[in-house]
Order: sequence, then C-alpha cells, then structure tokens
Amino acid sequence: TSWLKRCLGFSLPHTAFQDSSHMPMEPISFVFADRATVPGWLGVDVQDEILQHLLDVKPDRILLITDETVDSLHGDYFSALCNGKGDVLGETGDSNTASEMPEVDKFILPCGDSCKSWANLTALMEWAFGVGATKRSLVVAFGGGALMNVTGLF
Repeated sequence: TSWLKRCLGFSLPHTAFQDSSHMPMEPISFVFADRATVPGWLGVDVQDEILQHLLDVKPDRILLITDETVDSLHGDYFSALCNGKGDVLGETGDSNTASEMPEVDKFILPCGDSCKSWANLTALMEWAFGVGATKRSLVVAFGGGALMNVTGLF
C-alpha cells in the first residue's frame, strides 16, 4: 500500500492505507509526447502539503472536480478548504484562516469512461460560469484517468 500511495501522489484517508511514517513530497515531471510537461508530486501522508500547494497558487476559487466513487470514499479530503475550519500551515508556520480561504465549488461526474461526454463537458463549462470562475480560479481534478481526461479538456 505504500507503493500505491507514492504512485497516487497523495495520502488516502482510508484506515487500510494509514502509515505512521511521513515522507515529504518529491517533485516529478510527466512528459507527454515530448510536447507537454505536467508537474506532479509523490509522497506519503502529504494531505497538508497538497492543501498548502493549492493555497500557494492564491486562487480566487477552487473548482474541485471528482467522480461519484472518489467522492463517496474521500469526499472530505479537501474539507479544510471547503469549510474554512482548522488551519493549514504554510512554509513559514503561518496559518491561513477562513477569511483567506478561496471559495471551493465541487462538481461530481459519473465514474469511469461514462464521464467523457460532450454533455458532461458542457455541464462543466456551464457550472464554471455559474459559480463565477475567473482566470484566477484553480481547477483541481481528484480521481482517475477518465476524470483527468475530461477535466483536462475542460
């Protein structure tokens, strides 16, 4: 299971995956067809670091896109951002309070390849306009390959 957590790039809050060790996130790059490079990070028990990376971007809002299964299993993974309760520590030890937290809007897609449709892509675009997304908004895909595909196209 440690290998799985390292591959996924985040720690899963499910008790079957709990590990008392902590490994800081290590940056990696994914290169696609020698044209696009996408940053990534690997680590174990790195939820606080992931949340801090999101806040470091200083978005005006976070558009969280997930699927039904991931939401049912790990829907509270970003709850510190969604409800503004608790503190997320920065690199300097300063905390971000609820007043500094961006709005978080969640969109739940169907699981697997069924999420890859023009109807879902259209729904994502209408949702983004409806919640007031701007060019300072941050899109976060939280799920598997098909979800990443449709979110990337979005």
